[in-house]
Amino acid sequence: MEWFEKEVAGLRSGRVKPILIESITVEVYGTRNPIKSIASVSSSDARTLVVSPWDKNNLHGIEKAITEANIGVMPTVDGQVIRLSFPSLTEEVRNTTIKTLHGKGEDTRIRMRQSRDEALKHLKQEKEAGKISEDDFYNGKQNLDDLIGKAQDELQERITAKEKDIQTI
Repeated sequence: MEWFEKEVAGLRSGRVKPILIESITVEVYGTRNPIKSIASVSSSDARTLVVSPWDKNNLHGIEKAITEANIGVMPTVDGQVIRLSFPSLTEEVRNTTIKTLHGKGEDTRIRMRQSRDEALKHLKQEKEAGKISEDDFYNGKQNLDDLIGKAQDELQERITAKEKDIQTI
């Protein structure tokens, strides 16, 4: 589930979130650092992010890194901060993003099934080795199925919530 959250965090929705740019790396002090380690990133409204560098000397380096990241927005230096005004999502972009969301949801379901299969294989090995009884095997299998079922329900809820967020204009 954590994998899914990381994967969909960067998907743009009706409201821009700081995570969209936090991982962009900036050349400062001779090394490359993510923006989140050298500045604070906040959203001032649904379509605008504000980057406030902790060291104002890094302002133009951050601006350059954001421009080079090609995220579909041009940074604007406004005094001691950088403002990023994102355009509204078009219907086509929203539909593409939703398809990507569903693809990542399916990838997560596949990972869940693989984890279930591995755990079931381990239970079978334990049963065949005589380490657990037949009843323990079936109880473990039932618990595993319940756990996977709940995780899949939670995943579907998260997909639905994210899809609603993406559709919000």
